[in-house]
Amino acid sequence: MLNMLRMDLRRMFRSKMMYVAFFCLAAGILISIITLRTVTDPELRQQAVDAGVDITAGDQADFDAIRALTEMQALCTTIYSGGFIYVALYIVVVLFVCTDYSSGFAKNIFSFCGSRWRYFFSKLLCMIAVCALWILGSFLVFRISSLLGGMNFVRSGIDEYLKVFLGYLFVGTAFCAQAIFLSVWLRSEGAGIAAAIVLPGGIVTVMLEALLGNWGISIIDRTLYGSVQAITASVTQGGPSAGAAVIAGIWLAVWTVLSLLALYKKDI
Repeated sequence: MLNMLRMDLRRMFRSKMMYVAFFCLAAGILISIITLRTVTDPELRQQAVDAGVDITAGDQADFDAIRALTEMQALCTTIYSGGFIYVALYIVVVLFVCTDYSSGFAKNIFSFCGSRWRYFFSKLLCMIAVCALWILGSFLVFRISSLLGGMNFVRSGIDEYLKVFLGYLFVGTAFCAQAIFLSVWLRSEGAGIAAAIVLPGGIVTVMLEALLGNWGISIIDRTLYGSVQAITASVTQGGPSAGAAVIAGIWLAVWTVLSLLALYKKDI
């Protein structure tokens, strides 16, 4: 499996899609910093009011509170809570796996080594490495963008950085397993990309939550998207995030089993 993993890592880091996706993530961070700078700077805010933007007293209080956020709190509320990083990660997984099937590479791999579980775990470990690098990269980009943009957030401690890194990485691992399953099962880049938008982006979860809410049923806390929100709330409001980790672990196991079943049951 190590040989397969080295091959996957080499292919991934030589491809452009990983860097293009991270560039989009970095651009999103930069845009968020520019937006925060605009709404928290008194002069720029007054210019917005003069231009006809309606800003209430409550909005003013919210804008002032932004300056009191720590670096990780600001990053989580602006970038991670919406699941943008997981949408990008999902798309990379789909393109990476589906290319194996469309090019015939998967057939050659299975004929050569025969063990399909190694294929799954090689892909999963490869994407965990990508997710980890993206999270660390987002910390760096956010710090540099904040300094250049004049947003002097409260410095986060190493424990807060570690909590954010491990929490979002674990949820990202579960999303990667889900993306691998859908890629192996559907073998369609179009369907996989559509799934990337509606699943980690939370569209399906929010719609089901609203629908089932008519009967007093709530499912969001039992979903991966809910785990993202729970980790974000844990960072911004305090409190434990163990429940989110348990849910993510359960879904990771579910998607791992389904991926292996799809690999062994479906013909190449």
